[in-house]
Amino acid sequence: MESFSDQLRKQREERKIRLSDVAVQTRISVKFLEALEAENFEIMPETYIRAFIRDYAKAIGLDPDDTIRRFDLYTESLKVQQEQKEAEVVEKGSGKPLNLSNTQKIALGVVGIAILAVLSYLAFSPNKKPPVTPDEYNYENTRIANERKFDSAYSAVTKQVAKPDSSRLVLAATDTVWVNLVIDEGRTYDLLLKPGNRVSFWGKRKFDMTIGNAGGLLISLNGHEYPPLGKTGVVIRNVTILKDGTIKK
Repeated sequence: MESFSDQLRKQREERKIRLSDVAVQTRISVKFLEALEAENFEIMPETYIRAFIRDYAKAIGLDPDDTIRRFDLYTESLKVQQEQKEAEVVEKGSGKPLNLSNTQKIALGVVGIAILAVLSYLAFSPNKKPPVTPDEYNYENTRIANERKFDSAYSAVTKQVAKPDSSRLVLAATDTVWVNLVIDEGRTYDLLLKPGNRVSFWGKRKFDMTIGNAGGLLISLNGHEYPPLGKTGVVIRNVTILKDGTIKK
């Protein structure tokens, strides 16, 4: 049976949508999108996995809520399979198998089969209409995103130098926060900040951001501090801070 991630990738490919197009539309780095399609969730911020899946589904024309339900069913089936395996493992320190009755083992098996059957029944429909064509995307932004590596927050700080008429943006994390930052529609950074991390960036016109766990990020521009742009655990999308300090959402 295909994995959840394999089904997502197949749906994207059938719609002839490139991963770079999904990255531009969602502002999620290609690195995380590749991890999503490879079911390599370990390298992704755990807090945002479901948000990433929801945005990915929208970008390729799938129903986000339906996709999340399928993800929950799939992870539950994996959990049941793991419990079945553990039932056969020797109890730690006893040298004896775990004492599960035949009824319990059968029940675990039935639950696992039922979940897999439901997941198969809810297999992604090929009749879904694709989103807007890739031609409608800004391919110049795609080219820039593909050519530039998503620098870490720490190397980004050392590379930037203040320029005349530039504004200084400072991001300070009080909790684990994911930030996608685009400066002046050019330089793009995909940041995973830990509590205590503080980084600075320079720009001439504006800073566009998507913030995961908005309540854990403090922002200041040219020394002016803003209150958190959202609550803890909330994802704030498409926030723009202009050079004069105006915030647009």
